[in-house]
Amino acid sequence: SGGEQSPRLFQFRTDGFLVLEQFFTAEECDSMRNQIQRIVAEMEVPPHCRTEFSTKEEEQLQAQGSSDYFLTSGDKIRFFFEKGVLDERGNFLIPKEKSVSKIGHALHAYDPVFKQITHSSKVQELGRKLGLERPVVVQSMYIFKVQPARLCLVAVTPHQDATFLHTEPLGRILGFWIALEDATRENGCLWFIPGSHTSGITRRMVRAASGTSTCVEFVGSEPAYDNSQFIPLPISKGGLILIHGEVVHKSELNSSESSRHAFTFHVMEAKDTSWSKENWLQPTPELPFPSLYT
Repeated sequence: SGGEQSPRLFQFRTDGFLVLEQFFTAEECDSMRNQIQRIVAEMEVPPHCRTEFSTKEEEQLQAQGSSDYFLTSGDKIRFFFEKGVLDERGNFLIPKEKSVSKIGHALHAYDPVFKQITHSSKVQELGRKLGLERPVVVQSMYIFKVQPARLCLVAVTPHQDATFLHTEPLGRILGFWIALEDATRENGCLWFIPGSHTSGITRRMVRAASGTSTCVEFVGSEPAYDNSQFIPLPISKGGLILIHGEVVHKSELNSSESSRHAFTFHVMEAKDTSWSKENWLQPTPELPFPSLYT
């Protein structure tokens, strides 16, 4: 009911995030995990991961290949690997399912299971409670957060989503982060600075001029955040964290034996909003940003 929602809405506007435990059922979480297992089982290693490079020129081609692979992943289902899991021929050094760091960025559009979750009636209802008039889905990602055989332990440094998904005006991006397994302090749950969504952004990731070896560059700089201001948000399997586009958040290393799978997607309020032409991610003729409401 609208009544019980308002303190929560107030909480979201105050903190810049909102934890909704048990938003999805265990069955829904398992259906996403099972689908990802199937997708990974059929996965082909992309060509740019296979080149045996020696010369500087070949290294640049490699970088260019991986940057094109990233830049054109907005309307596809693509695989991004942990460092050090493939040899130069593109063969796996560890089990395949432990080698992928994420899959992006259009699961919501091209995979039936993830499409159904993204547009589920409870997500649409939540959008309406949040007052979203013309929400569109801009991207989605499946994040594994495994502890990959101690090869490469990655923390996600403090950031704001609007750095990567810039709109004018700001405040139009909303992240939906779904825990497909319990997220704990040990296995890399999210940490937030409450209230940090109110002072804009200091850094933007933009498409680099074509012909440069990097595909994107950063404009501005990330301030040094005070670590003591972050609070951890452990959440049980099926829980949803709503993330304001400008709230500062991070995740630490996964120091446990268990993985921390999550499915996340970003929504933009398209009403009276312009999407930056400099964002790495752009709608395409094949995939204009689909409406959240069906």
